Formats: sequence, C-alpha cells, structure tokens
Amino acid sequence: MCYLRRGRPGRLDNSSVGVLLLAVRSIAVGLGAVSTVDIEAAITTLQQVAIAYGAGDVAQGKGRDRPTPEDVVAAMMALERGRRGERRELALEQVLGSWRLIFVTGTKKTRKKAGKAIGAGRYLPGVPNITIRYNASGSAESSDDAVPDGAADGAADGAADIATNTGRAINRVKLGAIALTVTGPIEAIAGRQTLAFDFTQWSVAVGSWVIYRGEIGDGAASDATFTERPLKDRPFFNYFWTSEAAIAARGKGGGLALWVKA
Repeated sequence: MCYLRRGRPGRLDNSSVGVLLLAVRSIAVGLGAVSTVDIEAAITTLQQVAIAYGAGDVAQGKGRDRPTPEDVVAAMMALERGRRGERRELALEQVLGSWRLIFVTGTKKTRKKAGKAIGAGRYLPGVPNITIRYNASGSAESSDDAVPDGAADGAADGAADIATNTGRAINRVKLGAIALTVTGPIEAIAGRQTLAFDFTQWSVAVGSWVIYRGEIGDGAASDATFTERPLKDRPFFNYFWTSEAAIAARGKGGGLALWVKA
C-alpha cells in the first residue's frame, strides 16, 4: 500500500505525484495498453510469418522457420489493441488483390467445438488452398469469374474508380483441379477499419470447366441492397493490420485470421 507524504492542504508534493504516475502506468499496463516497442515487435512477428509463407512455400511445406501459433496470436492481439485509439480508416486499396489464408483462431464457439484441433490458433495446411481476392468496382477484374487461378494482380485494381470504396470478393477453396468459389459485394466502411461483405453467388469448377453455378440466399437481390443494409446485418472483417505482404483481421464472430499475398 502507498501512502502520500503530507504537504500543504489540498496539494501534493513531487514524491506523491511520482507515486501517482507510477500507479497510473501500472493500471494502464494492466488494462492492456500497448507500447510502440510492443507494436513493432508484433509487426516483426507477422512479417516473419509472411516471409516463411512466401510464394508457394505453404503448398510445399516450407513454413518451418515460423513463429509459434501462440506468438502469432499474441502479436495480432497486441496490434489490435494498439490500433484501437488511432481512429484508423481502411481504404479499399489497402486490401485489393489476392490473399491466401494461412492462420486462424476461430470464434469462441468454434474453438469450444473443435477443442485441440484449433486450440488458441493454428496454421492451415497447404491443401486445400484457400484464397480471397478483393477487386474494386469498375475494374476489369470485378466480375465473379474474371480471375483465373494463378492470375497475377493486374493494374486494373489500382486504375479502377474506388471513390465509392465498394467492390467484389472472390473466395476460393481449391483441392487439386476442383474449386469451390463464392463471390459477392464488399464495402470499406467510412471512418472505420471495417470491410463489410456478403456472398451471393457460388460455383463449382473442375479445371476451367464450371460445372455448377447458383445463388446464395437472395442472390442478385442481396447484391442490389448490400450497401443499404446496416453494418450489424452484414458480415465483416476489422482489418487492424495491412501491408504489401500480409493482412490481419478480426471477424464479426470474434475469430482472428491472417492472410499472406497469394
């Protein structure tokens, strides 16, 4: 227990002020305040993951020199806490392009069901290959089937009119020649680090041959009203870290996820 030294009534001397400052600092640490050093260390950890899973490494099983799952989760949580007071806004161009999902924590509900299979978090295997591509509205690659497997990021992403902060998401799960693809609209929410999305179309392909195509839910009708619906009625990701090599977010359900450039 700390005692304040007596001074003039209603005033604190220098020693007492020092004690109070130390107490405030201790409370801040206890509440999860993150220093600049902590943030830099967290970024370094995620950059190490991106390097370990550079082009093709995840499929070839070369992600050996990678941080532990516990370190990855700690790094993402430190970055998320550190960004809370910064009033950052996600610009759509920060996430445009193709990204491969390599690390997830799952929500509390899925972790409870999966148990040790997920734990606090886990790296995903190279097979199946799970990717998501974000295209801006109006780009030459904004249609659902315009991006073939293995296509490089095109200049169309940056050349498109992204003033509306809207576009399309193309989420693909590929196992050998078989690919399941779901697509739908996206919107970067003004004043937030949030990317809202909805999947309204799906297809199954073997190689370049699409063998089935259909709608999810209300399909085209959901597309038309997507930006009019309140955020609480749409799925979303809060992207608390973006870079040229990797992006990290927390989903609406509470799970964390990390993608590297595909």
